Amino acid sequence: MPVSRGVRITLYVVAVVFLWLAVFATVLVVRFQPVARAWFISVLRQRYRSDVELGDLRISWFPAVRATGDRLVFRLNGRRDIPPVVQIRRFTLEARFIGFFRNPKRISRLQLEGLLIRLPPRSDKPALANSLPSSASSAPFILDEVIADGTVLETMPRDPSKDPLVFEIRKLTLHTVGVGQPMTFHAELENPKPPGTIHSDGRFGPWNASEPTATPVSGKYTFRDADLSVFKGISGMLSSDGTYTGQLDRIEVAGTTDVPEFALTIANHALPLHTEFQATVDGGNGNTILHPVRARLGRSEFEISGAIDRTAPETHKTIELDAKAGAARLDDFLRLSVKSPKPPMTGTIRFNTHVKIPPGETQVIDRLDLDGAFTLDGVRFTSPDVQRKIAGLSHHAQGDPKDRDPNDVTADFTGRFHLRDGQLGLPDLRFTLPGAHVDLHGTYALRSGALNFEGTAKLDATVSQMTTGWKSLLLKPVDPLFKRDGAGTVLPIGIGGTRGEPSFRLDIGRILRRH
Repeated sequence: MPVSRGVRITLYVVAVVFLWLAVFATVLVVRFQPVARAWFISVLRQRYRSDVELGDLRISWFPAVRATGDRLVFRLNGRRDIPPVVQIRRFTLEARFIGFFRNPKRISRLQLEGLLIRLPPRSDKPALANSLPSSASSAPFILDEVIADGTVLETMPRDPSKDPLVFEIRKLTLHTVGVGQPMTFHAELENPKPPGTIHSDGRFGPWNASEPTATPVSGKYTFRDADLSVFKGISGMLSSDGTYTGQLDRIEVAGTTDVPEFALTIANHALPLHTEFQATVDGGNGNTILHPVRARLGRSEFEISGAIDRTAPETHKTIELDAKAGAARLDDFLRLSVKSPKPPMTGTIRFNTHVKIPPGETQVIDRLDLDGAFTLDGVRFTSPDVQRKIAGLSHHAQGDPKDRDPNDVTADFTGRFHLRDGQLGLPDLRFTLPGAHVDLHGTYALRSGALNFEGTAKLDATVSQMTTGWKSLLLKPVDPLFKRDGAGTVLPIGIGGTRGEPSFRLDIGRILRRH
């Protein structure tokens, strides 16, 4: 059937109209691209108070608004003396047509690739800090979802010689709650040392355009199966849970850690280690400040406080802590440092010490620097031979040389100590047990267990009272030789050997010289 002339004319008209619309749309898009680019940069500049640099920008309008761009850079307040505060390698945004032209504009999805955020130190000007605007309340966009996997966040310290705090965020997704409200987020961060993945959920913002480091952040985290063996000299798998709140340059953290099998490689005897902590991550100086941390090693409780100072360059961190214990179990601490199947002594320990672990590649035990004081109460030696010798000394010192139950005797120790290069120095060690008071000074090698001490033993009994029968009668004339300072007997002594097999010696030469 031939097509009528009127139908043909109508089809021609429609075709021309469609062609004209296509040409018009193409011209409009081409002419609108520079306008849209200028508007986009203007909005971002006003919103974030930064000079904005943008590479390519491509926008399509149908069936939905879609924009892609690359090389997006923000320079805070136009400053060129510091690195850009934000760099984005590539971004893609999607929005429904109607939602995009409302006020505020609603963006359904924003994907950021190669996002790098550098936060400069906070300004020292109080006037600026007190006049910070609530810029988020006038935000031109509502972001339903932001995906920014692979984000790197750097907090620049005030000291330019220190490296920035760097957080590498493997996965990051944010959602808008409402206009002027913080965004919710889920993040996965790779922790370099000890290695492991931190999962975190929280709230971020509103973004503070004048002082980015003052942007609020809060949330909770979990950290699992972190291998402590990357720190030479220790081992165990760490898990941690906690919460945090604050601003980007100063975050308060509270949480717990658990290491079910914590050990020093010098001995390889594992004990459970649990801590409850509060800490401040200070982006201004790059340090982590530990507020009193309550720790439990085995069945022993103690407290730690101090700071982890980030040196420059930051190949490692310097750790300085203060530790104290009120009434802990001596055997719990000895298990960590001695190789023998059981600790050499049992009893109660109280200590107060300053701990410093400087940077280095050697094992922790060789870098550990300690200074402090301690008290040991109710000490018994687990070696039957050593306990028998100590008990015999006590019984003889009391003038009761007969064999007695060695387990009836306990000893007490007090002293000051310092540890350098794996060598424990004890310049003022007092060792007391019933009938005897021993003052010693010397060294103890942590790795070999070698003992090298000398000092003086003051005994209540005289020399003749420390034996029986005819030996006692023969020794009576020499009693005055050993009497001194109100004690029945004063003996210059030395202790050598090892922690497992100590040897005791009497320095006869010193006795003769003092007379």
